[in-house]
Amino acid sequence: MDIEKLTKAQTVLLTLLISFVTSIATGIVTVTLMDQAPPTITQTIQRVVTKTIETVSPENTQTASAKNDIVAVKEQNSVADVVDKTKEIFGRIVNKTENGEIFSGFGIFVDKSGIFMTNSSNLVEGGDYAVYIGDRKIDLQKISINESKHIAYLKVVQNDSPIFKTFFKEANIVSPDSLKLGQSIIVLGGIESTEVFTGIVSGFVKDNLLDDTASTTPSESSEIKDLSILAIKTNVSSPSVFGGAPVLNLKGEIVGINIETGTNSFIPVDFVSFDIKNILNQDSAKKID
Repeated sequence: MDIEKLTKAQTVLLTLLISFVTSIATGIVTVTLMDQAPPTITQTIQRVVTKTIETVSPENTQTASAKNDIVAVKEQNSVADVVDKTKEIFGRIVNKTENGEIFSGFGIFVDKSGIFMTNSSNLVEGGDYAVYIGDRKIDLQKISINESKHIAYLKVVQNDSPIFKTFFKEANIVSPDSLKLGQSIIVLGGIESTEVFTGIVSGFVKDNLLDDTASTTPSESSEIKDLSILAIKTNVSSPSVFGGAPVLNLKGEIVGINIETGTNSFIPVDFVSFDIKNILNQDSAKKID
């Protein structure tokens, strides 16, 4: 066959054939040489391949790590925002005695008129109380107790200063039904100054509420209407929690308060608005009398 007389199409086909045969021959020679090559050369090649894979993979790992960092930063910012929002509603109660001030517990302002809520076991009969809101000290007097909930209400001792008409911010209290297991929460404390403890909701203590319309006859079963949350369990370290310490969500809303020092569970406080209404009505009645 005269190569010089080949057409362009024949030349292209011949070139492809030669390339194909050459690639097959190269592959065979390479495999043969690899089988005959010393182990050190084979290990070097394997290291190069492994290093190449490791160099490409970290992108996904770094992306996932970056996302986790962003979530952590957002949560830290949320905690800082909550502390800032609650600095004027959270306080430390002291009992003023002849021998000095004795730390009694914590509490929160629940009404703009200066009503302060705490755990009733923080108070003793005849105690003379004050609350520290930051570095500011305000005198309190006990006005009411909800015995079934172990909650005491105190009120700011009024004077002629106009500051008491505008200072108080009331806590934003929400139902515990808004909480979910594993949800991040914040607990406020600190005997000398405000301390922040973070954790999660680790469980709920619930009580069955029977429907008022349910039959009470032995032949018919009672219908469960709802599950009432009696307590909110957290994983916050128990020694850090004192009576009256509030637990909040990351929006800065109060979802519960501690009524037993040394435990990491909190009772819901969505009943407070009803208590406040009764207290204010009683005050109005006294003024009328």
